[in-house]
Amino acid sequence: MPQHFRISEETRKRCAIIPADERTLRQFKSVSPEYFSYLLEAPESVTFSLYFHVENELIEFIKPNELSRELLTSLVKAHDRALDDSKICLRKKDLPAFLAFMNRIRNSKITQLKHSLPGLNPQVLAVYETLSGASQLVVKGGIDKDAASQIEEAAAALISNQLGAEQSVDTLSQLVLCDPTLYDHSASVAMFAGLIAGQLRKKEGLKLPFVNSTQVALSGLYHDVGKTCVPNQILNKPGKLTDEEFEVMKTHTTLGYQELLSAQLSGVDIDNAVARVALEHHERFSGGGYPMGKKGRLEDSKEEGIHIYSRIVSIADVYSALLMKRIYKEAYDPKQAIDIMRKIATKDFDPDVFAVFEEVVSEVVQKSEDPDHHDHNHSGRIIRVG
Repeated sequence: MPQHFRISEETRKRCAIIPADERTLRQFKSVSPEYFSYLLEAPESVTFSLYFHVENELIEFIKPNELSRELLTSLVKAHDRALDDSKICLRKKDLPAFLAFMNRIRNSKITQLKHSLPGLNPQVLAVYETLSGASQLVVKGGIDKDAASQIEEAAAALISNQLGAEQSVDTLSQLVLCDPTLYDHSASVAMFAGLIAGQLRKKEGLKLPFVNSTQVALSGLYHDVGKTCVPNQILNKPGKLTDEEFEVMKTHTTLGYQELLSAQLSGVDIDNAVARVALEHHERFSGGGYPMGKKGRLEDSKEEGIHIYSRIVSIADVYSALLMKRIYKEAYDPKQAIDIMRKIATKDFDPDVFAVFEEVVSEVVQKSEDPDHHDHNHSGRIIRVG
């Protein structure tokens, strides 16, 4: 049962409260709670207001020059215990200032990380930052021509830089272990998927269709766009989802596909194959996935088969999710992640694509097997790849 949030008298006295009618709400944009780990570390005040939208009211919870850990923590707690349709949002006119503020904090953290870990590859970090910026455009939703152009440029930059697989995987693995707040799932999926696609193009003898590496990377950036429509209480639940909650979670595939089709209809240039990945990335090679229970290769069956881009992104998605620290799980290291994936590979993944993926991560996995490598005890942890 959803909990009904009640605005305290203290909050009503401190905060401006605006009636949230339809006309007013068109001036606001919701923001992801994942940003708040950055805000909690912000060394400066903000120039925008943050609002809490619950039921028919907008509460100006944080005002310009009024940023504090206590207020931010209270805002996130209020969001977590409110109704499913509650949102943290800001005025659309303030979105550029908000995103610029987030980027300053992120860049500062990456600069500090470069000094503390000089072994990180600077080229990989630069491309990753570009991808992460594009990923945030996807997260904010409402894909328009300008956003789509920036997202496509980021995917093209990944492929044109011709990053080495070992350095890329090693740098991202170190990044997530050292500072999980810097890890961006869709940016990482795009990078891993792009690396797999690049290796597939070099392979001879594989009976696979032509792969456009830039389009595959772009598919990785867009694959989870539907999660912007999933309630935060489900998306970040610190435990196993109920059957009903999982059914809601599964809708991110169809909702993401619909959003990309809507963007196409509004004149945004998004390839049909890229949009299809948002729909198919949780389909499983032997069947049993969702939302349609497809199986096998599209080139073998037009009715039941899964597109090659989806088969690539599904592998990158699982690997990235395992590396990522979330509220319901700790991060796995590369060796542990690939061991888990090998157990499900024959059922879930295209064997030809998975074999190439193993080659991509093999050098980093060997490092993880080094006896001097830090060992983590991950027994009994929740594994959930939404």
